[in-house]
Amino acid sequence: MIIDMEHHLATFDKLEKGESESGKVCERYWDTDGKMKIRSFEEAGRAESHLEFMDAAGIDIALLTTNPITTLDQCRRWNDFCAGLVNDHPDRFVGFATVPPLGGKPAFDELERAVKELGLRGVHIWTWNDGQALDSREMWPFYEKAAVLDIPIDVHVTLEPPGLDSLHASYALYYVMARELDMCSATLKVCLGGILEDFPDLVMIMNHFGGGVSAVLERMDAYMGFVGPGCPSLYRGEPLISRPWREYFDKLYFNMAGREIGMAAVKSALTNISPQKLMFGTDWPFNYDRNPAGAAQYIEEIRKLDLPEKEIDDMLGGNAARLLGIK
Repeated sequence: MIIDMEHHLATFDKLEKGESESGKVCERYWDTDGKMKIRSFEEAGRAESHLEFMDAAGIDIALLTTNPITTLDQCRRWNDFCAGLVNDHPDRFVGFATVPPLGGKPAFDELERAVKELGLRGVHIWTWNDGQALDSREMWPFYEKAAVLDIPIDVHVTLEPPGLDSLHASYALYYVMARELDMCSATLKVCLGGILEDFPDLVMIMNHFGGGVSAVLERMDAYMGFVGPGCPSLYRGEPLISRPWREYFDKLYFNMAGREIGMAAVKSALTNISPQKLMFGTDWPFNYDRNPAGAAQYIEEIRKLDLPEKEIDDMLGGNAARLLGIK
């Protein structure tokens, strides 16, 4: 079974009318503010477009998550829309809710409705929410609610993360790199910031290989190892975790989206991330737009890895099936 753990959809009010000039579902463009951006067209909201791509790529089930939305009313519309698609295609789609994590009781009530009444199986958020990073204590009530509901939290890249303006250039470096650097930072904040210390059973999925975090883990180990008599702590104040930081890292799940075929990224991830924590993803339609053959090739390249067959099957769908309760 192949399960796509990063497959984006949107309600029609969030999509451009008509079709792109290129004929693709999505279109990148340089905006008047000098930033490269992307717009999605109505076809990206039609279930038939998603199923056509999935069938051609050999994907059995897709986890549906949405594009950036901020208001609670927009979230309600998404949750209802997503649940409707899942009900229409229960063998092909699984849905995650979205709510403003800092929205207080109204947002938490909506999350409970989405899970308990609509049947959505997790919640999708960003690395930054109303200006707050994942390790902000203002996020703790949201984590508590997710823990009570016993649902996974899917963490997606923020499209324009703060603090990385120096990457702006005339060659889209910000578009390509900023959100990945931010996701890498967010992954480490989850490990070091006490989230999994205070909510040890919380399941968190970091998108895009955690921004490629595997490449910097040895550096983190080296600097954490410097802490000792006569050495300054890497924490300002008391540490927020009581166990070695890698124990918290090893609890995280990571999807394998955001790199197209990306086998160098897969092999890099495997140096530090267990195959039991990696889950296939496409980032459709922003990747593989009109290119299901590319997604099929990615699947086949994963199958060629020098790993036991069970571990490969788990990466392609088994891990996701267990996490989502799919038989």
